[in-house]
Amino acid sequence: MLKVSVPATSANLGPGFDLIGLALELYNEFYVLNRNEQKPYGSVMLSSRSLFHRAFTLLAKTVNKETADINVAMRQKVPRSRGLGSSATLTVGGLVAANVLLGAGFSDEQLIGLAASIEGHPDNAAPALVGGLAVCMKTMSGIKYIKIMANRPLQAVIAVPEFELSTSIARKVLPHDVPHKDAVQNTGRFGFFITSMLTGDYSLLAMAMEDLLHQPYRLHLVPGLKEVMDAAVDAGALGSCLSGAGPSVLAFADKNILEISESMKNAWKMLSIKADIYVLNIAAGGASYQFSS
Repeated sequence: MLKVSVPATSANLGPGFDLIGLALELYNEFYVLNRNEQKPYGSVMLSSRSLFHRAFTLLAKTVNKETADINVAMRQKVPRSRGLGSSATLTVGGLVAANVLLGAGFSDEQLIGLAASIEGHPDNAAPALVGGLAVCMKTMSGIKYIKIMANRPLQAVIAVPEFELSTSIARKVLPHDVPHKDAVQNTGRFGFFITSMLTGDYSLLAMAMEDLLHQPYRLHLVPGLKEVMDAAVDAGALGSCLSGAGPSVLAFADKNILEISESMKNAWKMLSIKADIYVLNIAAGGASYQFSS
């Protein structure tokens, strides 16, 4: 049996639309079963049409190898359709499993490129594979990325509402063009965001995490989005944003964790929306695997 663990991720982080993602210490676990092996307790079998299988098959075809049908079980901990990279865990999990079992020897960069060809963008796949904060860019020669870690410890407080939001719907509301001044503002904020992370000076992080490229256009898809983000900052969060395409909201904090958690939960409660709170560390490492009998 091959076990592959892949962390949850949060993409965009405010101004870094389609450019950056963060790995979190919450993991989906996948089990590629040998013949006649039973699935582990608490796991469910995946359909042969799953993203895990699609990714596994893509890598196999890339290296011109035939692959028999594989049986894969999943123990799910990352909420689905909530902006926490659930689909990326499947894609990355399938690629990692194929890379190991087929002896393909693909680099992280190549695996991220294959993941992006399935998902359309690398901002969740990169941190899911390598961990930390991954800044990504599409180039003529493929996907390039740089992994960094926050200079000073941070925790992510994440409010996950009871309703789902698919990434495809969240993307449909985005305009094809944005005002030049909005693009300039976002560029500046992204610069401040990265500088804050590298230096450990979080004094301007709340301002740096403001966004004009995607969050304003998604406000109507996520009832209470502004209220929850504002509540987090008012309670002491260093900054807050929509997690990925949403609907979850992420807040960075280094203190006042309980107050921030309660304020975010209560902001949604005022709108009669239930929310679960996750307090997660940044995952220094990404996807991992091990063989077991």
